[in-house]
Amino acid sequence: MRKMFSMEADYALRTMRRQCQMHDLGGYASRMRTSNERLKLARERAGYATASDAARAFGWTESTYLGHENGTRGLKPKVAERYARALRVTPEWLLFDDGQDPEAAEAQVPSKAPPSQVDVYNVMASAGFGAVAENEMVVERLSFPPGYLGTITRTHPRHLRIIGVKGESMEPTLKDDDVVMLDTTKTSLDFDGLFVLRFGDALHVKRIGRASKGMILVISDNDAYRDVELPREEVEVIGKVVWLGKRA
Repeated sequence: MRKMFSMEADYALRTMRRQCQMHDLGGYASRMRTSNERLKLARERAGYATASDAARAFGWTESTYLGHENGTRGLKPKVAERYARALRVTPEWLLFDDGQDPEAAEAQVPSKAPPSQVDVYNVMASAGFGAVAENEMVVERLSFPPGYLGTITRTHPRHLRIIGVKGESMEPTLKDDDVVMLDTTKTSLDFDGLFVLRFGDALHVKRIGRASKGMILVISDNDAYRDVELPREEVEVIGKVVWLGKRA
């Protein structure tokens, strides 16, 4: 009959038993590690320094996960199952401290979480006179150590892209055959930095400067290349460069 219980029913049953145990033990059980404390323990042992790092790595809503970890939100069975799969523990342990104690959990959970992966596209952004972008597709994925992407951007890896750079117009910042990671959620030109732009049927990696109303000033770092002023409607912002991969 026990196997016929749903996870929710089992949760209710165990909660009732735990309340009875607390009453019988004179409150001793209330001093045991709680589900949110176990969640924090699992996250730390999975290699994530902060709750925010884990939420970004797994694509969870940050405020929701923080609430579950600090105890302001109750941890339901289905949510516990999702966290348990990601952090390599069992939902029973997260919810009820059953099946494995903290020492056993530490032995079973890998010391490092899986690496974060970012799609690499067969695209070259021009740092010269313009590289035509055709048949853009993912050709591989580049792995980064757990938590490293969180030091670069708060954006989920699904919104990041890695592409190559051709040309010398952005030297010394970028050289021919360097690679860049762009954040496709950052398309505002109100901030400084490098952007990947599409104009003239080609992709370009450039800086942006102030221009007359309705215009964009496209800037090259190499003094041998002149800056160009273009109508805003002719320029599509693909994303902001957040990381550079330079050749040796």
